[in-house]
Amino acid sequence: MKKKIIYLLLICLITLTCTGCFESDELKGSNITTTVYPIEYIVTRLYDDGKITSIYPNDTDVTNYKLTDKQLNDIAKSTMIFVYNGSSDEKEIAKALVNKNKDIQPIGASYNYKYGVEELWLSPNNYLMMADNIKTRLKELSTSKYAADEIEKNYASLEEDLSTLDANLRNIASSAKNNDKGTIIIAYNSLGFLEKYGFDVINISSENNITTSIKNKFKNKTYKYIFVDDKNNVSDSVKDLVDNYNAELVEINTMSTLTDEERSNNDNYLTIMKDFINNLSNIVLSEEE
Repeated sequence: MKKKIIYLLLICLITLTCTGCFESDELKGSNITTTVYPIEYIVTRLYDDGKITSIYPNDTDVTNYKLTDKQLNDIAKSTMIFVYNGSSDEKEIAKALVNKNKDIQPIGASYNYKYGVEELWLSPNNYLMMADNIKTRLKELSTSKYAADEIEKNYASLEEDLSTLDANLRNIASSAKNNDKGTIIIAYNSLGFLEKYGFDVINISSENNITTSIKNKFKNKTYKYIFVDDKNNVSDSVKDLVDNYNAELVEINTMSTLTDEERSNNDNYLTIMKDFINNLSNIVLSEEE
C-alpha cells in the first residue's frame, strides 16, 4: 500500500512538471529573423533560446539594400518569427514573407518617431518602447510560463540598462544647462531627439539653417563641433564650415548594422551607446572650459 502511494505521488509530480511551469516551449530553438541590428539586439536580450539572425549583412547601407526573391524565399522557408520596424518600409518585407509562408509570426516593433528612424534606438527611451512591444508579442507566442517569465525577467534587466543610459543623457544636458551651455549642432536629423533630453539642438541639415550668426560663432569658437552620421558624406555647406570656420565633425554610429570588426570585438548596442554618451559628455565639458 505504501509503495502504491509513493508511485501515485510520483505520477502526480511528473504530471505537474509536464503541465506546469516547465512545459515545453514551442519557440525554443526556432529561427527568429530580424531587420536592423538594434532589433536583433533586443530579441537576443529577451529570448536567447532561438536562432536569431538579421536579414542585413554586416556593414550594409540598409536604406539601399534590396532582398532578392530568392533571399525572401529562403527566409520564408526557415523563419518562424520575423521582427521588424513597423514604422518603416520594412513592413513591406514582412508582408512579402507572410505571403510566402502563412505560418510566419510577424512582430512589428513600431514606435512613432519625429526626427528620423534611427532615433528609435539612439534614444534610450524610444528604444525601451520598442523592447516593450517585442516583449509583449514574444510572451504571447510562447507556450511556456517558464519561458514567458524569463522573457519578463530579461526585459527588466534591459530596462535597467536603458534607464541608466537615459539618466546619463539627462544629467549631461542638465549640467550643461546650469553652465549656460548645452547647445549641440547637428547635421543629422535623427539626433533631434536630444531636445527631449534638455539639449538645445540646432539642426543645420538644411543649408538655409546655416546663418551668418552660426558661421561667426564657429569662427570665434563659440561652437566647435557638428554631429554627423558619416564624415565622408556631408553637404557642401557643412564642408564650408569645416574648411573655413573651424568646425570639427563628430561622427556617430547609427547602428543600423554592425561591422565585422565590431562583431569580432563583441561590441553591442550598450557599448556603442556608452561610447556615444561619453563622447557627448566630453564635448560638452570641453565647451564649458
